[in-house]
Amino acid sequence: MTIYQHRASVTTASGSVASTTLNIKGGLLRHMLVRANTSTTVFRANLVDESSVTVLNYPFHGGEINDWDLVLPVVGTYTMNITNASPNDTFTVLASVEE
Repeated sequence: MTIYQHRASVTTASGSVASTTLNIKGGLLRHMLVRANTSTTVFRANLVDESSVTVLNYPFHGGEINDWDLVLPVVGTYTMNITNASPNDTFTVLASVEE
């Protein structure tokens, strides 16, 4: 079993930022983590595939999203979007894919 991880540190501007994975040859998305540096930051997040289809959509969260309950087939590139962040903040993004 091989685990591919996409890790990034991104900073929102006007409440939004995106991070794009490298090409994923195929696997299962098993873990998604989006963590603000400030625990009181409120934000939304979603995951969009290379065809601009939103495959995951998270409602407003405070501080972090730590989703371990995923079994989502993935192939190609994916963009993790953080939106509506209040205030602007720096975020840690992690996506783990089991190949």
